[in-house]
Formats: sequence, structure tokens, C-alpha cells
Amino acid sequence: MYIGLRCDRLEDHPGVASMTRLKSLLATTAATVLLMLAVPAFAQYRQWPTPLPPAPIWGDFDSGHTWHDAAWWWQSQPEWVKQHHPEWWGDFDDDHMWHPAWWWWNTQPGWVRAHHPEWWGDYYQGNWYPATWWYQTQPDWAREHHPEWWGDVDGGVWYPAGWWWQQRRDWVLQNHPEWWGDDWDDQWYPAPWWWQLQPQWVIAHHPDWWGDYYEGVWYAAPWWYQYHPDLVALHHPDWWGEFDNHHYWRPAGWWWRYSPDWVRQNHPDWWGEFDGQHMWRPAGWWWHNDPDWVRQNHPEWWGAFDDSKIWRPASWWYATKPDWARENHPNWWGDFDDKHVWHTDTWWHQRDAAWADQHHPEWKGDFDDKHAWHDLHWWAQINPAWAMQHHPEWKDAMSESVARQHGEQEEALRNHHNVELQELERNRSQQQQEAARTQAAQLRQLQQKHDAETAAFERQHLQEYQQRTKAAPANEGAGGDWQRVEADHTQQAAELVRRHQQETQALARQQAAGQQAAERQHFAQQQDLQRQHAEQMQSFERQHAQQVRAFEPARGGGNVAAPHGGGGGAPHGGGMEHR
Repeated sequence: MYIGLRCDRLEDHPGVASMTRLKSLLATTAATVLLMLAVPAFAQYRQWPTPLPPAPIWGDFDSGHTWHDAAWWWQSQPEWVKQHHPEWWGDFDDDHMWHPAWWWWNTQPGWVRAHHPEWWGDYYQGNWYPATWWYQTQPDWAREHHPEWWGDVDGGVWYPAGWWWQQRRDWVLQNHPEWWGDDWDDQWYPAPWWWQLQPQWVIAHHPDWWGDYYEGVWYAAPWWYQYHPDLVALHHPDWWGEFDNHHYWRPAGWWWRYSPDWVRQNHPDWWGEFDGQHMWRPAGWWWHNDPDWVRQNHPEWWGAFDDSKIWRPASWWYATKPDWARENHPNWWGDFDDKHVWHTDTWWHQRDAAWADQHHPEWKGDFDDKHAWHDLHWWAQINPAWAMQHHPEWKDAMSESVARQHGEQEEALRNHHNVELQELERNRSQQQQEAARTQAAQLRQLQQKHDAETAAFERQHLQEYQQRTKAAPANEGAGGDWQRVEADHTQQAAELVRRHQQETQALARQQAAGQQAAERQHFAQQQDLQRQHAEQMQSFERQHAQQVRAFEPARGGGNVAAPHGGGGGAPHGGGMEHR
């Protein structure tokens, strides 16, 4: 009996950072297997009902109060299903017959793992049952063994996250912002689906969907924190978050939303900010999506892009590649605490300024007008004129810092431009697929219209022939008339064929014109992106030149200092919503 604990092996995925190799899990695997052998899997949970409930039978009543199963609805009204019952998991086979998820899991499990990782469920006594069934029969077991099955109960029935996003979006944003996912073809899919089928898109647009692969299946950070917290601490210190009072791990965005004061006090190094939709995004998301804003508002969010083009904070680099960090980013000032967790100089000054001054006198900095301490690297970016007036001894260090950060920020801007181009191509591909489906449907409808007209035309001719045949004895001299009728029929048939050809050609011209218009629009969008990027880079270079001039000797009266801390904004992402 398979109970869902996946502890056999860990697979590496090209282009996506892997947690660890097989041998690092051998001890955990052995212990888990022994535990499974020693303790009956469900002994400590609810008693199984008798008889065992069958898999749920999905379906609904139509407007005439006639009940139809999910297959009928998916076949006849798929858009309605997507809107009202996204939890009816299933797909069409090669004969265009729709089957529910358990049919696919029981007959083609490999195909399901490859194409539908969002169909959550598990096996019992050789049969696969969906998550809804498990929450009905063994809810405690489901919560303990499958925290990656996102969902909740409504009206006594458990629904997966896709249903909640479709039906109660505001409720999800309020209560479960960690149910990561996005829409595709009018359906919401969870992060595991995206990571498995569109990993490059996720890296570019949702680096804040933290998680990794295990046995070929992607699991979100809460699952990893529950089952392999040591591996997370070792390989992914950038998955910021903490356990709540119910011992459920919540990501930093949840804490920033509900306990911002606690975060400021305990985890000021959980860098991030709220976007225009009041969704909290970590620093990596901002570096991917709006690096220019980060450069201007949060230069203290130190980090770099790895080989997979994923932005990692300085703490991750010091935990995984400390020598590389020291060599390539000496301006990332910080140190390890007694748990060997690396923190920035700002964190240390907030926690224990005396210790920081004693052990790291090289960490130069000062307080802004909100009494938040910032190092000279921050001042060099935000207010170099004030720093030069009050700390002229920082001149060389700030000049070097600006030059180093200029290269890092330039790379971020170019990476963002590439992401925009990739997104443009992705949208184009999606539009082309939709256009191809629309064109095929239009052609099919036109062909059906032509077939119907041809059938009606021939049916009318056949009726005339039968009528004349019956009346033949009374119209023996009407042979010449029938020949004229046949000649007229032949001419009318040719005219019908010509009209059909003309309509088909007109449709083809219309579709070709639509394709050409789409190509022109795509080219214009490309040109617009290129122009925006050029303007952004020019502005970036102008601002850099201004920063450099701030460190040059004053001419005729010296530099005019801005007010202390001017332009600094809220420290550590403390509530300034980005729009």
C-alpha cells in the first residue's frame, strides 16, 4: 500500500537548482522505511468507514434539472466547467473521451505525473483517490502527509486551491497568499504545475514561488520545511518564513501581511515590498521584475543571479558559496550568527550594535532621519552628497562601491529586458495557438455550412427527379424539359461550388490579414520594448554619472548637501507600497 511518503530518490532537473543528491537522503530514507514497516500507516487516524466510500462522482444539473456527469459537461460546456467546477480533474483520451483523474492515475500514472501534477491524490489498496476523497475519509492523515495539497472546506466539502482561486479569490488573498499559482487558458494552476511544465516562465516571473523537486515532483517550501528542514537550511536559506501557532510554515509574505511589526523586530532581513495589488513580493521578485525601482529604493537588497538566472540574496550565497561571495562581492558586509546563519551588517547593528562595532569596525555607516542605520554602500546610492559632506573619509570606499554596484545593476536591467522579450514571445505563441484554434473552428463551421447547402441542393434535385419519375406516363413528351432541368442543375451546382470556393478564399484572406496585423503588432511591441530599454539604460547611465560626480572635488563652492537621510524611504521594506 502506497501512502504518499516519497523517500526513494531525488532527481536533478536541468536548469533548476536541486536540493541535494541521493546519498544525502539515504539515512532519512532508511529511517522512514523502518518507520513505515513498524507502524501501521493509518493506525493513529480516523477509523475507516464501512463500506469504503467510492471515488466522488462529479456532475451537476442543467437548466432543465437533468443531471449530467463531468464528462458530459467537459464535452458540451467546457468553459462553464472551468468557471464553476475547476476541481473536476480529468482529460480527454485519443478518442476524445473524457475521463476523470482517478481513471488516468490508475491507467497511465506516468502520463499524469508528466502533464497534471496538479491532480492531487494518493493510492489506497491499489486504487487512486483524489484529495477531496482523502479529506472526507482521512482528513488528519491528509493534513499531516500532504501539506502540499492546498485547499480548504466549504459547506462541509473540501475543495482544492484552484476552486478557491476561481470562486473566492479575495478570501485566498486574505487567508492563503502562499497558495501560489497563476491562470492559463482560463484555468488556475498551482505552482507545481508551472514549475514542471513552464519552469523558465516561473523563474522569470515568479521566483518567489519557493520550492524544489523531489522524486520528479515539485513541492513548495512548506512541504520541505515539514519533512526536510535541515536540507532547507543547508540549501535554501533564501526561503524566508516561519511556523505559525498551528505549526504550519508560512512564507515571509504572509508574515509581512499579518505581523509586520514582528517581522521588523525579528526578521528585518526578509527583504521585500508590497506591489500595486498589495501582494508582498520578496527582493528576488523585485530584482527580476523592476530592478530600476530596487536600485533607487533598496540598494541594501544585496544579491546576484545564479547560473539559472534566479536572483539569490547575499545570505544564500554565503551559505552555499561563501568563497565566491567574498571574492566577487566584498561590499556585502555581514557575518554568521551562532547558528551559522549569515546576516547583513544592518541586521547586526539593529540587533547588537556594540558587537558589530567591536568585531567589525570596518562596517562604516550612519543613521538616517528615522534613526535606521545604513552602511556607506547604501549612502553612496541614496544620498552621496550628504555622505560626502559628513563623512569625507568614505570617499574612496563609496566610489568603489558605486562602480561595483553599477555593473551588478546593469546586469539586472539587461536580464529584466530579456525577461520582457521572452514574455512577449510567450504571449505571441499563446496568441498564435488561440488564433490557429479560432481559424480551424471558422473553417470547420464554413465547411459544415457548405456541406449543409450542398446536401439541401441535392435533396431538392432528388425530390424533383422523383416527382417527374412518378408523373412520367402522363408526360411522355417532356424528355426535352427534363434535359433542360438537368442542364440547369449542372449549372447551379457549378455556381454553388464557385460560391463555396469564393467564401473559402475570402475566409483565408481574412485570416491572413489577421495574421499580418498580429505580426505588425508584435513587431511594434518589440520595437517599443527596445526603445524603453534604451531609454532606461540612458537614464541609468545618467544617474550613475551624477553619482560619480558627487565624489569629485567640489568646484566653486562645494557640494550642497541634501537633508539627512533624504530619499531613503522606509528601511527594510517597512510598509512603503510600490505602485
